[in-house]
Amino acid sequence: MNGERVAIKLMIVQSALFAAETMVIHQIGTRASIMQLALVRSAAGVVLAVIVARHIGVAVMRTRQLLLQLLRGAVSLLYLWVMMYSFGHLPLSDATAISYTQCAYIAVFSVLILGETVSRSRWVAAGIGIFGALLIAKPAFAGWTTGYLVALFGTSLNGLSFVLNRYLQREDSEATTLFYTNLVPVLSNAPVLAFAALPAPETLLWLPGLLLLGPLGIYAGIVAVKHADASTLGPYTLLRLVIATVGGMVIFYEPPNLVSSLGAALILSSCMISSWRRINWRLPLPRPASLGKAA
Repeated sequence: MNGERVAIKLMIVQSALFAAETMVIHQIGTRASIMQLALVRSAAGVVLAVIVARHIGVAVMRTRQLLLQLLRGAVSLLYLWVMMYSFGHLPLSDATAISYTQCAYIAVFSVLILGETVSRSRWVAAGIGIFGALLIAKPAFAGWTTGYLVALFGTSLNGLSFVLNRYLQREDSEATTLFYTNLVPVLSNAPVLAFAALPAPETLLWLPGLLLLGPLGIYAGIVAVKHADASTLGPYTLLRLVIATVGGMVIFYEPPNLVSSLGAALILSSCMISSWRRINWRLPLPRPASLGKAA
């Protein structure tokens, strides 16, 4: 029980970090190469893995699941490219709505890869959460292009990555998974340094966000799935929208309308439904006092 509480707290942290990173990527838009942005984010992830595993040194690279770790890294690489493309080229609301279908993919891959039993309530929770995300994002899906298919493909990769994080930790540590998750994208994107032009100067102001927000969010998610079923945590990936809505209200004084408020309530409800039977959310009640001592 305590492990799942830790996992849920980490998912909330991840949601806040990813919500901020999404805004950074949208601000940069097309003013920098996708491979450049992916290289910066992944290099920071490798550094974070080394810092986390500083007590074991090069042992962070040791794994008996090398092929699977490389596959996880390749999936992360493809998702990075797709995410940065979709949020840089599609309307923000459309790209956001598509990205939040990942909790359905997480449930599917949890069954196929992890062999988890996904209860009916968890499928319902995923559906409620996705519907709530659509109410908040309000996608228009006007002018349908192949970019939308790319975004849908990327969302499935994100769900697969989430599930592989749990599978790999059956034998490897969180730091090892974080290391390979970012090493493959670094090696794959490194050639861009020789061919791509330097990014526009105004993008440099946003690069610290990529250096910190994304890698820390990935690490929080990797640790989270060690303590709870992936299918349980799927709806919690939608909390980014709720956090973004609250952030807009607090920072920009933009109160959400009724539809967005309903969407946020549905996402929170989906999280509660997903883990209701696993965690006792009620406040502890005092035990009744003894009526007397035995003679």
